[in-house]
Amino acid sequence: MNNPYRYTLRLAIDKNIYDADKRKRLIDFVKKAQIADVAFFINQEELSDAHITPKKAQELIANVDEVSQPLKELGITISLNPWTTMNHSDRGININPELDIKPMVNYQGVKSISMACPGYAGWADYISEIYGIWASIHPNELWLEDDFRHYKNAPFKLGCFCDDHMKKYNDILGTDLSRQEFVEKMFTGGENKYRNAYLQVARAEILHVAHMIEQRVHEVSPTTTLGLMSSWPEVHALEGRDWQRLLDELSGANTPAVSRPHLPAYNEVSPQQYARDFEKYTVATRTEIGPEHKIYPEMESFLYSPYAKSNKFTQFQLDTTSLVHANGVLLNMFSMMGDGINPTYHYDDLLNHDKKYLDFLFENGIDLEQRAGVIVPMNQDVAKTKIDAEGTLEGLMASQTQWLELLSTMGIATKPLNYIGQEIKNKCVAITGNFLNTLSDEQIEQLLTRNFALLDGDAVVILNNRHLLNLINATSIERLQNRSGQQSFEQFDGTTISGVTDPRITMLTHTGDYVKINYKAPVSVHSSAYDRFENQLGPVTVSDDKYYILPMTDSPKYGWQAQYTDIREGDLKHFFKEQLSVPYLVNMYNCKLVIDEKQTKMIISNWSIDDINGINFFLKDRHVKQASITYRDENNQLQNEVLDVSLDSKGIYHIDFTVKELAVIHIQFLD
Repeated sequence: MNNPYRYTLRLAIDKNIYDADKRKRLIDFVKKAQIADVAFFINQEELSDAHITPKKAQELIANVDEVSQPLKELGITISLNPWTTMNHSDRGININPELDIKPMVNYQGVKSISMACPGYAGWADYISEIYGIWASIHPNELWLEDDFRHYKNAPFKLGCFCDDHMKKYNDILGTDLSRQEFVEKMFTGGENKYRNAYLQVARAEILHVAHMIEQRVHEVSPTTTLGLMSSWPEVHALEGRDWQRLLDELSGANTPAVSRPHLPAYNEVSPQQYARDFEKYTVATRTEIGPEHKIYPEMESFLYSPYAKSNKFTQFQLDTTSLVHANGVLLNMFSMMGDGINPTYHYDDLLNHDKKYLDFLFENGIDLEQRAGVIVPMNQDVAKTKIDAEGTLEGLMASQTQWLELLSTMGIATKPLNYIGQEIKNKCVAITGNFLNTLSDEQIEQLLTRNFALLDGDAVVILNNRHLLNLINATSIERLQNRSGQQSFEQFDGTTISGVTDPRITMLTHTGDYVKINYKAPVSVHSSAYDRFENQLGPVTVSDDKYYILPMTDSPKYGWQAQYTDIREGDLKHFFKEQLSVPYLVNMYNCKLVIDEKQTKMIISNWSIDDINGINFFLKDRHVKQASITYRDENNQLQNEVLDVSLDSKGIYHIDFTVKELAVIHIQFLD
C-alpha cells in the first residue's frame, strides 16, 4: 500500500479496562482510518506516576507489547510515547525515594516535588536506562516528550537554579552570586554574560542527555528512530535550544531523528487567529529544524471530543500541514486515561476521506527551502539579545515572527529562513528587531545594503542603539509610548485604499509604541501619525528604493493585532506591485499563498469560514494561461479541474474558482 503521508495514532491503554470491545474498536479504527503507526502512551497524564522505577517500566512495556501484537499482524508499526522525561509539572506526586533523582529549582527558588534537575547525573543515568527499557520491544519510533526542556508549565516556569546549577553559573562567571542576584542580572535587557552562562549550561546538558539516550536506545534497538516533541520556539530559545544539533544527537547511524512540531489549536479557535499562530509556532519550528529531519506535526483535540473542536476544523488542520510539507501527523484524538477509541466522534471517517488528498499534497508539496516570497530570517540564539529590559522572565521571550504572521495572513508569499550566517543578497527581507539584534554591525550593514528590507519599529530602535541610522538615511528617533496621550491614529493622506479616502489605522489600541524617525534624505511618506486633535506628529510608514519601514514595536500583550486591516494590506501590496516582484493574492481575505521559486505551482489556503469567489493573484514577469486545480469537494472526493487563467489591465491574474471555507487547494500552472 502506498502511504506517502503517514497517520500515527497516539493511544493510551489501561490493561485493567482494555477488554475485547476496546480491542475490536482499535482494530476497526486503524483499518478504516488508514492508520500506519500507533504510538502508545506510557505513564501518561491522569495515569502518570511521575518518574517510575525500572521494574514498573518493564511491566508497562510488557503490556504494550502484548496489546500491539494484533496491530503488527495488520502491518501497523508500533511506536512509543513515554510521557515523562523531566516531567511537565508538579501534580502532587513526589519523586520516588528509590530513584536517584534530584528535584529542579525554578528561578524564584521554588523546589519542585516531581520535576527532575536536568544537570544531575543520577537523572541522566536513570532516563537513559529507562529509554533502554522502552527500546527493548524495538519500536518503530521512540519519542521524547515536550517535557524534555528547562521551561515548565505555569506557575513553575524556568529552571534550573538549584545549588549545583548556581555553582556551574558562578564557575563560568568567576563570581559568587546568590540565585536572586544572578537572576536579576540575567533578566536585564540586551546580551549579558549572566544570561549567556545560563544558556550555555542549559544547551550543553540537554545535548549531553540526548546523546546518552541515543547511545542506549540504539545499543538495544539500532533500527528505532528517536523523535523530539516541541512546543513554542520562543520558549525553547529561552533555554538555548540548538535545534539541528539536538536532532543530530538523537540520530543513529541509519536512523535520522524526527520532529513533532506543535499545531497551536488544542481547542478550536477562530481560523484567523490560528492563521497567525500557525506561522508563529509550526512554521517557525520547521524553519529552525531545517530540511534534514522528517516532521510529523501534532493534531490534538483537548479535551477530546467535538465539544473541543469540530471535525471540519480538524480536517483543516490536517490539510494545512501541507504548508510545511509535513511527512505525516501525530493524532492525539482520544482520552489519555485508557478509554480507547470513541466511535461517536467519527474520526475514522474523517481520516479515511482525507487520506487520498493528503497523499496528493505531500507528493506535490513545496518545501520551505523551495519557496518564493519575502524572506523572513530567524535565529535560534535570539534569547541572548532581547531588546526590552523588563526585569521579568516574560521580558526575555523574543518573537521573530511578526512579519511572517502579518504578510502570510495577508496572502503575501513568504520564505522563512533559519539564519546561520549565510549571505542574503538581492532579496526582499522582512526584519524584526529581535532578529536584527542577533547580528553584528557588519552583518547588519551587509543585510540592509545588499537587499530590500522591510523593517519594524524594534529594528529601527536597534539601528539607533548601534549608531546605524545612516543605513536608512535617518538622523535620530523618538520612541513615543503607546497610550501616552500622543499618537492616536495613522492616516494615509491623499490616498484611497479599499474605497476609503485618507484611510486610518489605530495607533492607540492593540499595538506597540510608535518610533518617530527623523530622516536626512527625502523618502516616500505613505502615512503620518496624528494625535486626537488631528495634529500631525510625523511620518509612519515610509519607503525608498532600499526599504519599507513600519515603525511600530511589538506589543508584549497584543503583538501586531492593530496591523491586521485591509488598509495596511492595501498599502503593502500596492508598494509590492509597483516596486517588487513578490507574489501575492488579491482581494482574498484570510487566504495564504505558498509558491515555489520557479512559480510553477502554488498552494492556497482559506483560513476563514467565508467562501472566496475567485482566485486573484499577482505574479511579475510570468505568463500564465491555464492552471490545473486539485481540491477536495463537499463529498470529500479528490477532484481536479483545468481552468483558464485571465490577466486584467492592472496586471492581476484571475481564475474563476471558488475557494471554500477552511479549504486548501493545489494549483499547477500548465504553461
